[in-house]
Amino acid sequence: MEQKIDRRPGSRSTTSTGGKDMAGDGVEGTVLVSYAVGWDLVTRAALEPLTRAEAEARDGAGQEYVKVHRLPGRSEPLEVHLVAWGESYVGVWAYDEQGRRTGEADWRLLEPERVFLRHLAVWRYESPQQAEFAPEVGRTYWDLLPDGKGRKVVERPGGGSFHTLADIAQADRWRSRAGFGVRGVGGLLFPDAGNSPLRLVDVSPGEPGAPATTATASARWLPPRPGRQAYLKELFEPGTRFGTSFQPEMTVSDVRWLADLRLPSGRLVVDDPGNTGTAHGRELSERFPPGTYPLQATVVAYEYEFMGEHCAVEEPVAVRVLLGEEAPVSWELALAAGDDVRLLRDDGIFGFSTDGAAGSFADASGWEVLAERVRSYYQDSDGDAAEFIDDGHLRTTDEATGSDLVTFFTGGDGTYPVWLGRSDSGATVCVVVQSDYLPELRLL
Repeated sequence: MEQKIDRRPGSRSTTSTGGKDMAGDGVEGTVLVSYAVGWDLVTRAALEPLTRAEAEARDGAGQEYVKVHRLPGRSEPLEVHLVAWGESYVGVWAYDEQGRRTGEADWRLLEPERVFLRHLAVWRYESPQQAEFAPEVGRTYWDLLPDGKGRKVVERPGGGSFHTLADIAQADRWRSRAGFGVRGVGGLLFPDAGNSPLRLVDVSPGEPGAPATTATASARWLPPRPGRQAYLKELFEPGTRFGTSFQPEMTVSDVRWLADLRLPSGRLVVDDPGNTGTAHGRELSERFPPGTYPLQATVVAYEYEFMGEHCAVEEPVAVRVLLGEEAPVSWELALAAGDDVRLLRDDGIFGFSTDGAAGSFADASGWEVLAERVRSYYQDSDGDAAEFIDDGHLRTTDEATGSDLVTFFTGGDGTYPVWLGRSDSGATVCVVVQSDYLPELRLL
């Protein structure tokens, strides 16, 4: 089946990349289109080829599939789209004649009929011999947000980068959903409107021009997955043995009670009380039964040698508010107002930010008073504003609201995700922050 592009005179829906648009390759003539369930990023082979009718069925059901664009006589793909409406995602990879990926566009379905350009990247190869994504290959990428914010990063070949505000016009950050999928013709190299003569011709599996196929994938292309945290339940089980890339062996030695946290409003803030940019703190969207809940820290023990000396260490690595007696069986990111998981890139997270290597749990009704008391304790040396309850943990109260705030230290500055642990019944049984850095955490 032949698809014709609706050409609107004088219109050109392209994305600016600093003076050169992604349609600048001048694709003209016929483009062969085929479909498959998946795509192997290493071998550039289709996984489970589909007919157009089968792809349309998957499209309507929101199931994942790929759309492959090829030029007649060219062995390598021109462009591949991974369409996953059910996950609010359309990904696009552009390829050169050597089979190297030269461009990536990450589109998100944020409105019923419009997709948003979350991420755009362009690689600059200087010769046919350069390997895909080699360190000496330059790259420019844009990260964009629907509120108009965004950044542009130019990575220089061999190292170094330049950061600035994104220079992509707001009109180019959105496209019609109709430009993608089985019925769409949009992309990086040939957007859904332009001036070059072009026709798309469907190719059935097995026909000339269809992509090579493979039965198994060495690197299957998948929609982005938010960050996940491993072993949060086990971190609070004394006797559990772990290893990390820093410490080959450590053991959970204790789960310590820190304080009883009063939560009269059922609204929980997890944030650095030293942050002054957000008066109300990072309040979680999840609501909890009002009450008083134990706040606990888990402690790990390990040994190491330093300058010929044997050192034994115990340190807290995670804190939690315990909301129920049931064991957590699943984990999810705790979201706050404005967080949209559809915008997260692979392994992306939402969380609270700290410039002082600190965080806290507090009831939202008293946050402003409680956070100010913590700041007074440290900045004004006001010993009556708060009290130490344990090594590294500070507690303050607001009797007017009947609420508390308890602090904890983190392993450094940055953004820390907050995790909700749910039981078999779906109830939230704990709220956890892994406060220390445990790279490549694994069970022993």
